[in-house]
Amino acid sequence: MEKAKERIKSKIDYRHYISVVITIAFIACGVYYFPNAICRLVEACRDFGLSVAYYFAELFFEENPVIVTVNDLPTWQIAPSKYQPLTLLPVEWTDFKANVQTYFQTFAKWETVQAYLYFLGDLLYFVSIFLMYALPLFWCVAMLLRRYLKRYNNAHDVESKPLKVFKRVSDFTYQKIKRFISSYIGFLKENTIYVKIWLGMWAFYFNFITIFVEFIAFYLYFISSLDFLNLYRQAYKLLLDLTTVIRFLPAFVWVICVFGILEYWARACGYNSLYRREARNCGFVASLGVMTIVYGPMGAGKTKLITDMALTEEALMRDMAFEIILESDFKFPNMNWATFEKSLRKMMRKHVIYSLPTARRWVRSRYREWLRSPTKAKLFGYDYERYGLDYNDNLKVQSLWEVLDDYACAYLIYTVQSSLLVSNYSIRVDALYEDLGNFPRWNADFFRRDSRLMDSYSRHAHILDFDILRLGKRMLENNPNRYAFGFGVWIISEIDKERKNAPETKHLDPESEEANQKNDLFNMLLKMSRHAAVVANRVFVKFFADLQRPESLGADARELGQVVYIDIDESEKEMQPVLPFFSPFYMVQALVDLFFGKFVRLYYDYRFIRGDKTLPMYLMKNGVAGLERYVKRTENLFGSSKVKLQIESGRMDGQTKDKVYFEQSKKIYARRYGTDCLNGIFELYAENNTIGIDDLPEYLTEIGNDKENLMQHSFFQVEVHKYNKVA
Repeated sequence: MEKAKERIKSKIDYRHYISVVITIAFIACGVYYFPNAICRLVEACRDFGLSVAYYFAELFFEENPVIVTVNDLPTWQIAPSKYQPLTLLPVEWTDFKANVQTYFQTFAKWETVQAYLYFLGDLLYFVSIFLMYALPLFWCVAMLLRRYLKRYNNAHDVESKPLKVFKRVSDFTYQKIKRFISSYIGFLKENTIYVKIWLGMWAFYFNFITIFVEFIAFYLYFISSLDFLNLYRQAYKLLLDLTTVIRFLPAFVWVICVFGILEYWARACGYNSLYRREARNCGFVASLGVMTIVYGPMGAGKTKLITDMALTEEALMRDMAFEIILESDFKFPNMNWATFEKSLRKMMRKHVIYSLPTARRWVRSRYREWLRSPTKAKLFGYDYERYGLDYNDNLKVQSLWEVLDDYACAYLIYTVQSSLLVSNYSIRVDALYEDLGNFPRWNADFFRRDSRLMDSYSRHAHILDFDILRLGKRMLENNPNRYAFGFGVWIISEIDKERKNAPETKHLDPESEEANQKNDLFNMLLKMSRHAAVVANRVFVKFFADLQRPESLGADARELGQVVYIDIDESEKEMQPVLPFFSPFYMVQALVDLFFGKFVRLYYDYRFIRGDKTLPMYLMKNGVAGLERYVKRTENLFGSSKVKLQIESGRMDGQTKDKVYFEQSKKIYARRYGTDCLNGIFELYAENNTIGIDDLPEYLTEIGNDKENLMQHSFFQVEVHKYNKVA
């Protein structure tokens, strides 16, 4: 028995005892500091009850017999005597108006100006006293830093004794406290009952519950009486009820609360700005045709732009698929859609349904079975005799089986858990698929992803096999992927290097046995691509490509869609955070701008002279790094820039439209793709290379001689040398 008790005790987490002690301490604090909170709540409940009675009496009686008390001032003392009520406002509205008039009249008096000048003089006096003590301290710190910089050594990464002592003390104090707090926060997240109890207790102590009850009481009274005259009295009562929390919390807590509220509000505004800009991007991408080619000078961000647009288009395709599902649902609202979806999922797992044609083929096979012997069971339990089999939208009459056809295709597109991107370079996607066994849900929020969990939810684009896009000769004639073209977003970087233009392909033979740009019918597939993925009159295929010069691509392919030019001269080159002016971020950014450059110069000298680690540099470096980390993380989360685009027909007729596209750093720079996405071409070079830049020969003077010029292996230099040999 004793062993069993010991076993039970060992299973109890000690943090439960800590939480119970904290709860008891909060109860004791409430008894000592807030003894009248319960009395004030009872009074509020009385006001609420009378207001409810007044409300219903107003509805059912000609003369209201109920006398409300919601406009009466509290009769109980709000808090102990050390927390007296605030007296900033007079009790009555008439006194308040008189005080306001007096307040503005004081600005025209000479006494007010004198009082301001006296205040300014006192302020300057205190500033001068502060500087008198601060400047010598500043110079002492500066001299100590200079002493550190004069002590040359090569003790690489050797810690000084003060730093060792500081770390040892930190290990036994700060680090242990930090680990305990982190552990305890995790414990509270798992046992939220404690947090709920504590929040409820302090909401009661600070009269927040009372304020809520009083608000409902006055609301019921006000909608019945429209008593505008007592609005001021309610504001005064609110101030009295808030006296407890205003007086109880010290000034530094209020400063922290204000900054916390501003930070939360600013971040909420920042997220709203990001979502609004992404919504505009969605409208722009949705307006593009099936084929979009982006060009611009080197470094303009062409691949970045098509990657960004492809990510947006992927989310749009799933949204379009859901729209079709929803429309089909409302066409036949009594259809057993969950049963139909269950059958679809079963066929997908068996790989019977894996493309739009196979989805349509399966629905039609079920239709033929139903025609042979119509029963409810063969129509997924749908009561067609009661609800009918046709839908008339005044344009056409659709049968249920036609709607099931669209639904099956849309459901396939919507529930494909891998990426809808097919690309010739890798792109990371992070849309989250959530399924509890009913209708699945997608979360395509680009901005609220936790980068620390990136590996757990990341997927990547499918590898683009160009044989899929060839209707004619294929590089691998029996390629198992050759018929796989269908819905999706197809991305081709540097398409001009793959397809080339007419002058570059003039030597190719269309009758060749090997696949080339003239016999693979690549352009033919592009021309007909939209017909391969149409569901309910919506196209589920799009191509995005980039190149440096549109003329480098043959006109037959280029004229299929739109050409987008990136105007780097008009675009915003740097990401700027979309945060409101009141965000604390700008204050921290100003501190970083003020001190970071100075610290970098100091740190540069320090690293040049010393190799060891010292306590002052340790503290300064970690302090500046913490501020800089906050600024960088905020900029990366809320950064956004405008890209000015010129949209032109693929015929290059000179008629352009100016558009703006918003690039958001959290969306496009979150390890989406490698800017050196074609680096794999040079990997073989790197494996066979034994020469570094330091091994390459150098010029001996400012002008290269004939021997040095020949070392360039230049066609020009060889030709000049050939005709200018010394006799």
